[in-house]
Amino acid sequence: MRAEAKLQEVLGQKAIGKQPATDLAKLRYEDLRDSLLLEYRMNGRKSLRYKAKGGAPYISNLKHLDGFFANHRVPAINPDTIRQFVLGRQADTPSNATINRELSALKRMFSLAVKDGKLLVAPYIALLKEPPPRKGFLELGEFPGLLQQLPDYLRAPVTVAYYTGMRLGEIRSIKWESVDFVARTIRLCRGSTKNDEPRIIPMDRAVWRTLSKLDQTTEFVFGNGKQLGQFRKSWRAACVRAGLGKFETLENGAQHYVGLTFHDLRRSGVRNLIRAGVSEQVAMRISGHKTASIFRRYNIISETDLRQAAAKMDAWREQHEGMDRKVKIGESLMKTGARH
Repeated sequence: MRAEAKLQEVLGQKAIGKQPATDLAKLRYEDLRDSLLLEYRMNGRKSLRYKAKGGAPYISNLKHLDGFFANHRVPAINPDTIRQFVLGRQADTPSNATINRELSALKRMFSLAVKDGKLLVAPYIALLKEPPPRKGFLELGEFPGLLQQLPDYLRAPVTVAYYTGMRLGEIRSIKWESVDFVARTIRLCRGSTKNDEPRIIPMDRAVWRTLSKLDQTTEFVFGNGKQLGQFRKSWRAACVRAGLGKFETLENGAQHYVGLTFHDLRRSGVRNLIRAGVSEQVAMRISGHKTASIFRRYNIISETDLRQAAAKMDAWREQHEGMDRKVKIGESLMKTGARH
């Protein structure tokens, strides 16, 4: 009778979505992780990558989660263990934004587990306070110095990024069949952009000349015949040599890079479009921004802009002060004439 009662209790718990204790004890971090990867694969998320062709899928934000929570039973992943994970990550990186992306992935795992009926509730996961969005950009006069320090294979993609504001993933995906030297355009096909919408990028003289000098017998435009791979070390070394970045030593002895990022070229490209007089609507079509609020965050005001604004104010004031003086002189002459 006891066995039958226990069976009915278990069946009743499953019927209302409650996870029996015996099943919960078997549930591990890897089970939650696998569900997240399946969801990413089902929805075609671009952040899902593969270690090799046909290899195991992975998400970059899971690397440190995998290392810390490996083989953890789900009930043991509680606010205290999550805080321990955060403290350990803070010793490795000063970036709260990076840690938050990892915590968000963990939150999504638990959210899926609750929706799937594997858990009744998810543990509380507090995100860290993040600094304001980056406002890095590269002035037009600084660009030649950076270009000179870059290895040959990076100069062309960096030029395209700086003058068009394209994302790195979009640049990596460009094939020669998408480049039209006659129309001076680069056509980004559906699926190669972040929001999956096709887009046409106009080539200015600098981009047109840069691409026309490359080997056009390959499939991909950049990467010496193959799709452009990772270049973080080369990028940071070039920025340091150009005086646009530096390495700082953390408390644990690790070296942390601070300075210009490749994504700052996108900000610079947006800023250059606006400074050149391109309308916001057209510039958004070129850069691929969906909302004006995000686009305007990229249209960064520099000290040069502020100095130019002050100079315009000086010119405006001098013009109107001169007009006021002429009016007063005219009124004075009229009064003098009237007396005579």
